[in-house]
Amino acid sequence: MVKISTKDIFAQSLLKLSAKKSFEKISVKDIINDCGITKTTFYNHFRDKYDLAAWIYSTEAEKIMSKVDFKNYTWTNTLADWINYSFENKNFLRNLILNTSGQDSFINYVASVNIKIMFDYIKRSQKIENLPTDIEICVKVYCYGTVCTLCEMILKDCPIPAEDFIKFLENALPEPLKRFLL
Repeated sequence: MVKISTKDIFAQSLLKLSAKKSFEKISVKDIINDCGITKTTFYNHFRDKYDLAAWIYSTEAEKIMSKVDFKNYTWTNTLADWINYSFENKNFLRNLILNTSGQDSFINYVASVNIKIMFDYIKRSQKIENLPTDIEICVKVYCYGTVCTLCEMILKDCPIPAEDFIKFLENALPEPLKRFLL
């Protein structure tokens, strides 16, 4: 029997609640009432509901990116997993996209998580401590562009098939990054 973590219980609750109502209308009280765990326990794990939403996304992103180092797991596989996760969870993600803004903007958070993951992957794979400036800029341009495009696809119920969208994202990879990822 697998024991589910407290963080995962909160995550499941937020996912369930966000299927029913707007993210902005979900309170920490709603989350703790739904899962039957105390407010103190919630705040021992998360600063607020935005921190919980960020944890959900970053946990999934880390799971996807952690596979990159395995043999025969390509950048295309990574993109496919990311797109499939996004489409499978589109109602939750749509809710976050539409109902967060400013410093709590889900779009900004997702881009920053993806940038960090890509920075870390390239540094680890190249056994370097610092990325050259041109590579940093390419990573940022690619991540911001793909995140904004993916958010648009989620909001529009992806007018193109997932396989075509994955191919588009692979083709959009800046030339300097291809040596690291393809």
